[in-house]
Amino acid sequence: MIFWPLNYKYMKTIKNKFLILIACFLILGCNEDSFLEEIPKDFLSPEIAYVTVNDFDAAVLNLYAQVRNEFYTSDNQNSFPAISWDGTDMVYAHKNFGTRPDWGGSLLLPTNTSLVYEAMWRPAYRIIYDVNVIIGRSEGPQSQLTAEQKKRVQAEAAFFRGFMYKMLANLYGDVPIVLEEVTSPRRDFVRSSREEVYRQSAADLLLAAQELPDVDDVDNSRINKLAAYHLLSEVYISLGKWQEAVNAASQVIDHPQTALMTERFGSMVDHPTFGGDVYWDLFRQGNQNRMSGNTEAIWVLQYEFNVPGGNDGFQLERTVIPRLWQAKIANNDGSVHPLIPYPNTNYYGRGSGFMSPTRYLYDNIWRKSGYDQDMRNSEYNIVRDFIVNNPSSDHNGKWVFKDNVPIALSSVNDTTRNFFPVFAKASVVGQHPTELYHNDQTVPGSLTNSAQRTFRDRYAIRLAETYLLRAEAYLGMGDKENAAADVNTVRNRAQAPVINPADLDIDYLLDERLRELHYESFRLLTLTRLGKLVEWTKAKNPWVGELYQAHNNLWPIPFNEIEKNIEADLGQNPGY
Repeated sequence: MIFWPLNYKYMKTIKNKFLILIACFLILGCNEDSFLEEIPKDFLSPEIAYVTVNDFDAAVLNLYAQVRNEFYTSDNQNSFPAISWDGTDMVYAHKNFGTRPDWGGSLLLPTNTSLVYEAMWRPAYRIIYDVNVIIGRSEGPQSQLTAEQKKRVQAEAAFFRGFMYKMLANLYGDVPIVLEEVTSPRRDFVRSSREEVYRQSAADLLLAAQELPDVDDVDNSRINKLAAYHLLSEVYISLGKWQEAVNAASQVIDHPQTALMTERFGSMVDHPTFGGDVYWDLFRQGNQNRMSGNTEAIWVLQYEFNVPGGNDGFQLERTVIPRLWQAKIANNDGSVHPLIPYPNTNYYGRGSGFMSPTRYLYDNIWRKSGYDQDMRNSEYNIVRDFIVNNPSSDHNGKWVFKDNVPIALSSVNDTTRNFFPVFAKASVVGQHPTELYHNDQTVPGSLTNSAQRTFRDRYAIRLAETYLLRAEAYLGMGDKENAAADVNTVRNRAQAPVINPADLDIDYLLDERLRELHYESFRLLTLTRLGKLVEWTKAKNPWVGELYQAHNNLWPIPFNEIEKNIEADLGQNPGY
């Protein structure tokens, strides 16, 4: 190759003139804004993260993960699942037993960042932000979505925004409504009224209900139009739109592919050790999804053990199952040995007893419901006695209460964490992963300390609740006949005595929700939605309720949000 020598100054002059011509052409011939817009391609940015349908699907799937991990997975005492029962009529909290949990004072404070902010506010608005990005970018110039793809993506995202605004309004009342992507710091948020927030939630959920696929046209993990109609029914109740609430719930109840499960089914039907009933079957491993034949499932959150992103399962077992492996039995010579030597799959896993049920939950509500008839109170579903299973014990093979075996009581933990009734729906009894079995199988089924999750999928929405929502809407209309018919549909499945329409009121309905949905739905949000948190907890859980004050029916707005919102008055709920 030959290189001809050229004069450097001459070449530089030509180059500068050429660059000037190019610049003039670009300035005169191009849109200035487009010319100056830089789209980076060597690192992830919104401009390249939301382009193809796969990009948007990945973003939507992240909404599922956030909802599951933030609101349906309990890994600490301030996570939302635990908080949604603690401080209500359902449970006593005992992890740090010794002082009464002061929900009316030292706990429920605007400055309690770990609770008031982290449990609900922060994750809900994080999800809303992500929804707004997805919807906004789906309309953007970089989006390659077809019209049908865009409709689906927007409907799925809107479902989650409607879901979050429903929960925020239930718990905090008036909150800010944000419907567009926030691209720079804002300090001027104002709160919309609770009614306005519910209206926005209803708009999002109605869009989702109209555009999402039908219940059997999606896989187990995805939301569908019936899930949207279910949530929409509750929001319409909150708005006092009784007929609309009935209509939305009826979309779910009258669907030809939904029905309450009334016969035994699934993975434990023929188990040689464990008996059961259809309510017990609903909560066995592998029985939650519609593909298992469960026509009651509307939306089921997915968990997988030892799979990246699978989350392993909700720590419900750890939270609400007693530490039976720490329950002490006295020998005849005065020595003490545990009921079982290790946590055991046949004894409901590795419970920690962080929360124990109130007497109202494990006893009183059943005495008003046909104690010996209601399936949900059967020996399979609420276990009140246990066989000693420890070769070191003189009482090995005996029932603790039936045979009057002496329990060694040495501390408050013995009755508040180690020994109390077990609600079987909180455990995968007999179904723990074999990887978690203890090396010492002297007592078959012994587990390691890692066996503390409910290693199964979890209902987010179940048809039985839809019936109870429609009953609530009928009750709001003054139609007790139809309200009682819906409640009795649920009670008939449980083989419980029917309720007379004249005896049905909102208090009875709250009891029925607790009987059917304990350790499943968010009890806190139901009580705050109805303005009954303080009244109900004072009456049913005096250990907590005596410290509540009237204003605690709503949670406070987090102080850190008020403090940094310097360009507008975010305000605070009364009493805080």
